[in-house]
Amino acid sequence: MTTYNIPHAWSVGFDSVFDRLERLNSQQPAYPPHNVVRTGDDSFKIEVAVAGLSQKDLVIAQDENVLTISSETIRGEDETFIHKGIANRKFSKQFTLGEYIEVTEVTLVNGILTVCLDKNVPEEKKPKRFKINQKRELLNE
Repeated sequence: MTTYNIPHAWSVGFDSVFDRLERLNSQQPAYPPHNVVRTGDDSFKIEVAVAGLSQKDLVIAQDENVLTISSETIRGEDETFIHKGIANRKFSKQFTLGEYIEVTEVTLVNGILTVCLDKNVPEEKKPKRFKINQKRELLNE
């Protein structure tokens, strides 16, 4: 797992922001395990291991900039297990999305739920470049 330690030397006045980010990261439930993968400059995917769950068992919702992946399903409650090695319990995982990040696709293949995300900056918010016009000097007649 790659973790990034952000140097505080250049972040004067932002200590509370970094502390909040660290606190949010430590509050994220471990179950079910997940990956966050950068797939391009402005695209990402979140992969969540949801063994034993089907499409109807999962809820993927976005409210403002918070993506929530959850399930209320518990499989095998009426069964007697001799050994239970596959975890299965209710869960809710939340991911705070950056500005202009949108869900583009959600798939469930071989027990892995994949949520694809793209950053779609509106045209009016993108950086602009301007052509420099040369002004012609007026000639005295």
